[in-house]
Amino acid sequence: MTIEELRWFLAVAETEHVTDAAALVGTSQPTLSRAIARLERGLGTPLFDRDRHRLRLNDCGKVYRRHARRALAELEAAEDRIAALLRPAEDTLRLAFVHSLGGWLVPELLGAYQRESPGTGFALHQESAAGVLELVQDGSAELAVTAPRPAGAGWGWLPLREERLALSVPEGHRLADRDAVRLTDLNDERFIIMRDEAGLRQITCRIFHEAGVTPSVVLEAGEVATIRGMVGAGLGVAVLPAGDGRAAPQPGVRVVPLADRDARRGIGLAWREDRPATAPCRRFRAFAAELAGRPVRPAADG
Repeated sequence: MTIEELRWFLAVAETEHVTDAAALVGTSQPTLSRAIARLERGLGTPLFDRDRHRLRLNDCGKVYRRHARRALAELEAAEDRIAALLRPAEDTLRLAFVHSLGGWLVPELLGAYQRESPGTGFALHQESAAGVLELVQDGSAELAVTAPRPAGAGWGWLPLREERLALSVPEGHRLADRDAVRLTDLNDERFIIMRDEAGLRQITCRIFHEAGVTPSVVLEAGEVATIRGMVGAGLGVAVLPAGDGRAAPQPGVRVVPLADRDARRGIGLAWREDRPATAPCRRFRAFAAELAGRPVRPAADG
């Protein structure tokens, strides 16, 4: 079976309609029907249940689709790697990322990737969570390292890390020496939070809502470092990434773990499923998936 025929099968599996699939892949309906029939004869079993109007994958077809996706991804990756060897100067990835990941995760990813693919160049964009998704949506970037997972249809998502959130308080605060606190302990606190466009704002609003807490907001800022500085100056408290010891301690700030189970943010790689991926984009996605120990799957697979 050729790569082209693999794509044909997957198009039929996706559309469940030979005419629609033929239009999608740019071939004739009879040619596509013969290719599917040859495939089924070779396997010795039908892959679709047929009625007058549609084809529906049966259990054998679902198994074949799963393996066909993997096989196609591997073959495309091989083509991409060969193309990169032949045209290294054209190997540039357009990547967007949120501000709070620019000091640790993004440099880690790019450094590890360049050690494996030294010919790769990067065009980098640093923005808010809303901003990086706009860049991907309008084609200025192909991938975004962000949190939380984008809402809405058409987004692909590869989970990379989960990061605990913690309460940052000024030195001498009533909670500064606690081993851990719960969000319900914070009803009387004055909060400094991220602006609306920040992904961290969405996450903190969600966990407060789930805990039944309405925070009293006294200040908003656009950078985690700015908020930490404001906390250190005694202007309020903040729910921020715990940091896991990556950053130098902020003078005048104590970090207290949050005991709430959902006090975390899921960080991942986002892209548009409805736009063809370039070779650098596919290679980086596969590399990030291998690094994270996860398969890259279309959004339809969940």
